[in-house]
Amino acid sequence: MISSLLVSLTLALDSLLAASSVANTSSVGIMVYDLNIDSCLYEKNARQTMRPASTQKLITGITALNELGDYYQYTTSVSYTGTIDTSYVFCLEDSTHQLRRGSLQGNLYITGVMDPKLDSDDLDILADEIYKMGIDTITGNLCGDATFMNDNKYGQGWCWDDDNPELCSLLFGRKEGLLQNFVKALRKAGIVILGNVFEWSCPESAQLLTSCTHSLPEILEKVMKNSNNTYAETLLYHLGATKGKPSTAKKGIAIEEALLKNIYADSTSKVVTQGRTSVPSHRFADGSGLSLYNYLSPEIEVAFLRYAYTHENIYTRLREALPIAGVDGTLEKRMKNSEAQYNVRAKTGTLTGVISLAGYCTTKDTHTLAFSIIINGCLNADKTRDLQDEICKILCSIQ
Repeated sequence: MISSLLVSLTLALDSLLAASSVANTSSVGIMVYDLNIDSCLYEKNARQTMRPASTQKLITGITALNELGDYYQYTTSVSYTGTIDTSYVFCLEDSTHQLRRGSLQGNLYITGVMDPKLDSDDLDILADEIYKMGIDTITGNLCGDATFMNDNKYGQGWCWDDDNPELCSLLFGRKEGLLQNFVKALRKAGIVILGNVFEWSCPESAQLLTSCTHSLPEILEKVMKNSNNTYAETLLYHLGATKGKPSTAKKGIAIEEALLKNIYADSTSKVVTQGRTSVPSHRFADGSGLSLYNYLSPEIEVAFLRYAYTHENIYTRLREALPIAGVDGTLEKRMKNSEAQYNVRAKTGTLTGVISLAGYCTTKDTHTLAFSIIINGCLNADKTRDLQDEICKILCSIQ
């Protein structure tokens, strides 16, 4: 049964590729893996070193779920040094004690953690909470703690003429400053700042006033469905932060490398590598796939996808976050009215000359497949995506 399936799948994919102008003029790497029987069904240049584009985000996302856990929070905190001078007065009308406005006689600190989801509404809530604590005046300074990451605004190997995001600890939107927007929120809430506004590290003795959090699944959804590069880079830096501050891309990549090494060292995963125990040649350079220095193979992507599948908590979160063919995210307009619609859940990748697709689908006999299709040197993006879509349709129709 398995041998006949292998033969029919091989014939179908080989015939498709032989007739494809894209496959005849570009470098094509493919691996298809049956997760139910734990066996490779098809491979073509599966260990070929290639640029992955945004399917690099799969490496980042799976490692983040593995290392940080799906309950991990991005926490932007507001703390203070000094004293809060407020008092209560008795109200004759309703016989209650009401809080009189007062001041923070000291400095206020907002500590950024590269939270790309932080927006004006969040800052308004933080400012309103401070006001409700009885503070309408800050006699000292407002300081932004930017020690979470190093001062590299851009990733290694990013093209200078791309519309790249700027990376910083005090992240707010793509290029706006968190500190300046927090000033606006405080003033909107009716809080006066008498001192100066500048970046300065928050001392360990500072006391927490309030905080704002966003969960890792919230971040991951933007990384996968929308292929948001900023969100992906922050995941890499949060991985790096587990090795101490300031976080760096290098620290985050070291954690990805450690997971990859463990995957290949695991005796139960040898079948994914067809008995090979050496890690294929590769280079991880950033979290998003923007870098032209990223190189990996379809086999590596499938190895990470298999690892996720064998860890239920990781697989559940990842599957929820991935775009669904013909439904949403970067696959919303692809594979409509076919066996692959509603079925394929996969991460797309696009750079000049690079089109990639990697994720999961289900066969007609309900087997779950992990697949990676990386095509380099392709100049016609539409035809290349069509080829990938046809491959997915074949995978979803086999039985």
